[in-house]
Amino acid sequence: MRQLLCVTAVAAATLLVACGKQEPEKAAAAPAPAATNVAPPVPDAGKVGNVATTAHGFGASAGEAVAEAMKLALLQVNGATVQSATVSAKYGLDVSLGQDSASLRGSAFAEVVAQRSGGVIQNFKLVELQEPSIIGGQRYKATIEAQIAKFTPSADMQKLKVVVGQIRFDGPNLPMGDRSVPSAEVGAAIRQRISDALVQTGRFAVLDRELSPDIEGELDMIKSGQAPSAELAKLSQAASADIVWTARVSSLVYNRHARQLKTSDRELVSYSGGWALTEKLVNVATRQVMASDSLRGQAPSVAATTLGSGVDSHKVLEDMTTDMVNQVVTSIVRRTFPVTVVSRDGTNVVLSQGGRALKEGGRYQMVAMGAEMKDPQTGQSLGRVEQPCCELVVERVTPNLSYGRLENVRSNLEQLPVGGLQLRDELKGVTVAKAQPAAEPLASAQQAAPAAAAPAVVAGAAPVARAVQARPAPAAAPAAAPQNDDKW
Repeated sequence: MRQLLCVTAVAAATLLVACGKQEPEKAAAAPAPAATNVAPPVPDAGKVGNVATTAHGFGASAGEAVAEAMKLALLQVNGATVQSATVSAKYGLDVSLGQDSASLRGSAFAEVVAQRSGGVIQNFKLVELQEPSIIGGQRYKATIEAQIAKFTPSADMQKLKVVVGQIRFDGPNLPMGDRSVPSAEVGAAIRQRISDALVQTGRFAVLDRELSPDIEGELDMIKSGQAPSAELAKLSQAASADIVWTARVSSLVYNRHARQLKTSDRELVSYSGGWALTEKLVNVATRQVMASDSLRGQAPSVAATTLGSGVDSHKVLEDMTTDMVNQVVTSIVRRTFPVTVVSRDGTNVVLSQGGRALKEGGRYQMVAMGAEMKDPQTGQSLGRVEQPCCELVVERVTPNLSYGRLENVRSNLEQLPVGGLQLRDELKGVTVAKAQPAAEPLASAQQAAPAAAAPAVVAGAAPVARAVQARPAPAAAPAAAPQNDDKW
């Protein structure tokens, strides 16, 4: 019996050792996880590809019928981007003229078509050629199959396409402090900055209506035949806008006010000004005014003085135009794509837009979206009920997203649906206090200090208090000061 127990113990030990050896081997044999490629994709600028199509053509001869079929195949794929009057000469479709039916069916003719068309027509095949006697008429009918070069625009062209229109002014010049600035120059700069800001939102496909010489040179090179003929598919691809933004600036000034003193040769000079504009968003297809609004801003004034100090008109103009661009872009974005909360972890949130849509460090009002309201007469949607929810403090802004935290929450965030939190106006004049972790231990130490240490703290502050009290008070005006009209 004792021998049996010993044998059993030895077998169990051997089995445990074997299992211990197998587990590391299995662990070592496990394949390593594949590395995830997080590299950004190649920018999408559109590309030229081939589209298979079938077309039918009629003509007085077999060659004319084939040429007409190739022409129709090009028009079917590229539509109005190919001009019907010049397509035959541009792509060498006359190569089929004078050819008999046997030649048109041969592989050699298909190669000639590809060469003469510059690669625009590939894999040409004459499927069927019917003579006039067969179809009961006086013309031939040709049916062909081919692959036609076609330009496919980028995926960004699926976005809402916007054109920033001209900005109109009431006058040719703008008074700006001690100088005058051409309004056309300022309008061009504002227009470019609005375009840049809309592009940075990632929500729009902004179209350029100012054809630069560089773009014209590239298009002319394609037209002249210096580029492969397949590149001709890029011509006439200019997209049309969905909406156009236009504005009229009724005021953009920073006036200099001067008044000559009667008792001296000096003058009192002050500065004040601001800006105001009216904007419209127009639907290109229907000419409908989708939105119309008035925006305005005020520049800091300079009090009257006789010291003769001027102002930095360049900085004043820069500040006013920056304020104008920010308000315009904000109004466009909120009319078309309201900023919403796309992710939330407690009171930390991620918002659907970045770039110029939000300002880092800014504080905004947030609303909770409720039930949809409809007009009882027309049945049209009047929007959703909005309930003030909380305030948002923006902590970080990226090109496409923004990160922040919610404060002063007055709604149950857990019951809100996706997109139920939307951003509204910025709460201006509210200072956002930054967290100071180092100050908390100091405050705790002061609270925990014994009462005997309090006089030392006060004593340390006393010199500061005495220094403040030692400052001389401003001299009072003489009681018998003469009154005159030189007061501003």
